[in-house]
Amino acid sequence: MKKVFATISLILAAVMCLALFAGCSGDTAKYVVLEENFGAEEYAIGFRKTDNAFALKVQEILDGMIADGTAGEIAKKWFGEDNLLRDVDFPAPIEDIGDDSLQKILDKGYMILGLDENFPPMGYRNESGTIVGFDIDMAKEAAKRLGMQVEFKAIDWSSKESELNGKRVDCLWNGMNITEDRKKNVLFSEPYMDARQVLFVPMNSPIKGVKDLEGKVIGVQNASTADEKIIERGWQGKYKEIRKYGDFIEAFMDLEAGRLDAIVGDEIVGRFYLSKKPQAFQVLEEDFCECGTFGIAFRKNDTELRNKVQAVMDEMKKDGSGAKISEQWFGKNLLK
Repeated sequence: MKKVFATISLILAAVMCLALFAGCSGDTAKYVVLEENFGAEEYAIGFRKTDNAFALKVQEILDGMIADGTAGEIAKKWFGEDNLLRDVDFPAPIEDIGDDSLQKILDKGYMILGLDENFPPMGYRNESGTIVGFDIDMAKEAAKRLGMQVEFKAIDWSSKESELNGKRVDCLWNGMNITEDRKKNVLFSEPYMDARQVLFVPMNSPIKGVKDLEGKVIGVQNASTADEKIIERGWQGKYKEIRKYGDFIEAFMDLEAGRLDAIVGDEIVGRFYLSKKPQAFQVLEEDFCECGTFGIAFRKNDTELRNKVQAVMDEMKKDGSGAKISEQWFGKNLLK
């Protein structure tokens, strides 16, 4: 493995050599340089132990300078020859053991959290226009423990992975189901809550279970877990029509107006809407598909940030602060 500190060892030797020659130039008759080698050293650039990403980037640039001759020209300017060391192993190798994702957040002082602002009770705008919710309170507590601020940014949830990987947000924290397909594009935290996919129907609906949906008009949130499961399993042909909505608010309005026969979606979110009109809707006990879990999504390479947030989440579960937030929103502790 190429070592960071070896290839540039004699660049810094220039400083010492210049100081020596400067001292000798005034009276060259008094001093001579003997050929016998009293001892040898190799000079290098020093970095903080944890600044691996920075050290590797500097090394990459220096390698390029050696390869294109730029470093050699600088050496010739000062020493009269290109005496840079090349391909020499250093006894303390530097390895790319981490990333700078956490440090970047700490340096700027805040983390940008992407969310669907119409996904109560996980994250949504209340009557005064303020973004509130269970995930919002959890994120605020986590950010406080991390010594940073958190900025909540409403995004198009159907483009959530593009928003994350395009670095317009630092994480997705808003009742996001962990799926195998999503794992290909993002790095998830450990699951923090179960997420059942269930059916919501009008109170007097003849629909009693999943098999009764055939030939019916159903609604789902666009790019939601329910939407993805239907596509993944090729179930589109089972239903008369599948209507996709940007958020659950519009879907429940259509369900109440009779334009939908049923809604398929997250139980936690749907029950929040049910609580607003308990006489109009009901949730069926049968799961639409297997139970999922919610997780926080980060960019695939942002391991340091993910691990630090996970450590804080673990602390919040252990000391009971996470349970307290859950009880405020759901009446009981739903954290895994």
